[in-house]
Amino acid sequence: MTRIELQNVLSQPYRSTQFKKQILAGIFRPRVKNFELLSDDTLEHQELTSGEKEIARSVYRYGSLITADDKRIDLYEIILQENRIIERNKVAVGSLVKNRIIGNNAVFASFVYPDGSKQAWRFSFIARDSVLEDGEIKQIETNPKRYTYILGPSESCRTAAERFSKLSENAHINLKDIQEAFSVEKVSKQFFKEYKEHYLQFVEYLNGSAFKASVFNGVEKSIRDFSKKLLGRIVFLYFLQKKGWLGVPHNGKWGQGDPDLLRNLFNASGAGDAFYAVILNRLFFDTLNTERENDRCELVEGQPCRIPYLNGGLFEKESDKYNFLTFPSKLFSDLFEFFNRYNFTIYEDSPEEHTLAVDPEMLGHIFENLLEDNKDKGAYYTPKEIVHYMTQESLIEYLYTKLNTEHVEIAPPKGTSDLFIKSEQAGLSFDEQKDNISREDIERFIKQKEASKYIADNALKIDRLLDAVKICDPAIGSGAFPMGLLHEIYNAKQVLYSCHSERSEESQIWNAAKVKENIIQNSIYGVDIEKGAVDIARLRFWLSLIVDEETPRPLPNLDYKIVTGNSLVPKFEDEVIEIDWDLKSSVGKADEVVKNIQGLLKQIVSKQKAYFKPGGDKQKQKKEIRDLKIKLLI
Repeated sequence: MTRIELQNVLSQPYRSTQFKKQILAGIFRPRVKNFELLSDDTLEHQELTSGEKEIARSVYRYGSLITADDKRIDLYEIILQENRIIERNKVAVGSLVKNRIIGNNAVFASFVYPDGSKQAWRFSFIARDSVLEDGEIKQIETNPKRYTYILGPSESCRTAAERFSKLSENAHINLKDIQEAFSVEKVSKQFFKEYKEHYLQFVEYLNGSAFKASVFNGVEKSIRDFSKKLLGRIVFLYFLQKKGWLGVPHNGKWGQGDPDLLRNLFNASGAGDAFYAVILNRLFFDTLNTERENDRCELVEGQPCRIPYLNGGLFEKESDKYNFLTFPSKLFSDLFEFFNRYNFTIYEDSPEEHTLAVDPEMLGHIFENLLEDNKDKGAYYTPKEIVHYMTQESLIEYLYTKLNTEHVEIAPPKGTSDLFIKSEQAGLSFDEQKDNISREDIERFIKQKEASKYIADNALKIDRLLDAVKICDPAIGSGAFPMGLLHEIYNAKQVLYSCHSERSEESQIWNAAKVKENIIQNSIYGVDIEKGAVDIARLRFWLSLIVDEETPRPLPNLDYKIVTGNSLVPKFEDEVIEIDWDLKSSVGKADEVVKNIQGLLKQIVSKQKAYFKPGGDKQKQKKEIRDLKIKLLI
């Protein structure tokens, strides 16, 4: 099959016989040592536990192949439960794969929904890591890694078609050829390279235009910052398009939006030079940043639709000077053509998950690639595996220390959503003796997502400890480390939730977005001297909340969670100041000063928590917080 023929088939809803016989058999049978498809009456159905049945209706092996270098790959089909979204149940799906599928083999697995209830489907290559010891390949106990293509009518499928087409050009297919076909790095490098080219075209145009003097005061860095933010906002909207939240019919439901709204708006508006001024300017600031009745708007005359009010600060207007900027239409038409060649997914992968699509983590790579003088500023993108290791080890050490310390007192932060006990018990606190829990127990809990009897019996206590942890990254960059910790804490809470039977009545349904929002509000802090880094870090946290929402709601404001500043030198205006935060009570007038300072700190914390929540007069709240800080510094 040609690339275009493959793309047409992969862009359709999953058809089992067509996929197995036309694509898999067509590509592999002539190029491997053995390719076998089982008949319908000999399919090997797997026995599922009651827990696995909550995730999958059925799992069965329908064949196998032996590569040209004698490696066996089994072929599986997993029919998911209709109400289970694979991205939100990665722990459970990973456990199912690990316990029932992987064995000692590599696997091709199709993850599909019954009766075409959801049109998107996934095709994965799954294998454990191996290490070379004494000249022999031996298995090591890690979670299996899953490399996945997202396929179906709402996806581009271009990358998958290109990779499968390239495989079919080989005379013989080895395991290495398959690994190459599922290589995420190649997609990433190509995307970054082209993204930077488009960014530079915008910068070059503005630098050579009259706008450089009239709008940007002749400052080239202002042009670069504007171009970064413009493309960053457009990328964010591409993620939202995947949710079906943009261009929803005026009587339609969220999720029924236009998956290609930006390009369609560009064409409907005449594909002219005024696209930014006439459409994007209104979309960013008068629509996404402005509350409207029933979220209705009319960006193109005669075409009413619904676009959500998001708030959060992402679409705050920086300057009215930008209102009338014009760009050659080719800049936007080429940009949209480039983006539309790729799949976009708003789910961030873990090191065990590798989806061949543009995900929010790529924003970090974009930041690294576009930051000027990044070597001088110490800005390097940290690989996901290193982030994963460091965040897990930090959390293991935190829990191990807390659970083996005398007199642990654990009270939930105010406003925390308690997963396990009834609301009237939510004020419980503990004063525990040493538990002497083994480090291995905690490591299996955090790394393997497995709960021992101790973990299950003490789920409430561990959940409270996870609520109490504080994380501050003094050079946050694109947010890799706090984002990694957000996912580790979230996954740990999900394990605790699934293994604990005494859940409160109001928390029977796992509210992923609420859990993440609580973690961000209670635990996550970050600083960076580079404003562009702060913008991208906030963007990733907003996307992590959006991914789990069925319907849009205003985003929390992260102005006091992830901030621009120098974490090495405390300054106010141009004045370097020393602050003694560890104030102790004293006597007389000195004690009055200490109590006054402590009171001001409590007021600041309280107002910043209110600012985090959507709604309210943000300008007024910001002024009140600034006034309190000045009073405190004085």
